[in-house]
Amino acid sequence: MKLFRAASLAALLLSTAVAPALAAEPVIGVSVPNLGSSFWISVLYGVDTAAKADKAKLVTLSAGGDANSSQQISQIQDLIQRKVDAIIVGATNGDAVKAIVERAVAAGIPVVGISSPPNTDKLAAVVSADHYDMGKLQAECLAKAIGGKGEVAMMAGPSGQAWSDLRAQGFRDTLAKVAPNVKIVAESRLADNRNAALTTADDWIQRFPDLSGVYSATDDMAAGVVSALKSAGKGAVKVSASNLSPTAQQMLKDGDLACTSIQQIVAQGKAALDQAVAAATKGKVEAKVVTPAVLVTPDNVGSIDLSLVVAPADYRP
Repeated sequence: MKLFRAASLAALLLSTAVAPALAAEPVIGVSVPNLGSSFWISVLYGVDTAAKADKAKLVTLSAGGDANSSQQISQIQDLIQRKVDAIIVGATNGDAVKAIVERAVAAGIPVVGISSPPNTDKLAAVVSADHYDMGKLQAECLAKAIGGKGEVAMMAGPSGQAWSDLRAQGFRDTLAKVAPNVKIVAESRLADNRNAALTTADDWIQRFPDLSGVYSATDDMAAGVVSALKSAGKGAVKVSASNLSPTAQQMLKDGDLACTSIQQIVAQGKAALDQAVAAATKGKVEAKVVTPAVLVTPDNVGSIDLSLVVAPADYRP
């Protein structure tokens, strides 16, 4: 399956090709919420791959968790002091990091937002998936899996991050249209954390014995949900997710997931690096790059081209 739009890819390659060369390799800072997350590992794989092709040096920093905005602010301040040539930022919280990102821009350092961009209009470029459509695809899949009726709960992901807000909104809007007889009985805005999801799912199982399905914002959260359901003998409850880590691939093959709506994570990392290098070298920058969502089910998981989706299982940032 061809997952990346040829026109966008061509534009990205062109933007890099026409950029004037620096006297030395550009140094690109990369600030992400959490390199313990399969999503950000795949982003970094894309960034690393593109950096080798673009001959760029990377300074990669992880805040250590979605809630650690103060740590990320400090790390971006460090990148400013190092006078890197551009910075790629996946925000812990878009509002919280706005001021420090705008300080970087004021210092002459272009900033590229990826997936969960800082909440500012001063970014050189934003690279993202169609997060609303990812939620939409999950709603359509989960509604079908539970027969268009019943109770569902939402592991909606961390608050303050654009990607989780958009996915949740796409899910709610679409579910109301395609399955009005499905009722959302609970919604959690936890960090993207498997153990926290497991604990919350345990509570839901007790509170909602007739639960038919669970929406999960990410596959890591879905893994916690599946563990809780299996332990409680509730394996018949259907679970949907987003992203496609090796864990999610196995859950699909084992029948533990009804589906996962995926974004082209590796492609986003590559695009972000290309745009950062273009901005650093005064080349042509594509202000908005959006990769389309794709639905993966147990029936098609074996045929999906994963090269632009997820990092190899043995990759370590």
